[in-house]
Amino acid sequence: MSRTSAVGLLVDTRQALVADMHDKPAHEAERSQQMIHEVERLLLDVRVGRTREFKLEFPNRMHVIVSD
Repeated sequence: MSRTSAVGLLVDTRQALVADMHDKPAHEAERSQQMIHEVERLLLDVRVGRTREFKLEFPNRMHVIVSD
């Protein structure tokens, strides 16, 4: 997947997590908040080229390899 597509995927994933978090009870929202933080960090790493491969568990499980 291109770097641009990977960044777009991570942005979409973050938005889905935020939307999903609002529908959950407080104790489950903490886990969603942690996942959002992890996706934000991954987004920065992919954007600057520090990460070339990653896995996502939400909303669908996938393995992504980033190409230049």
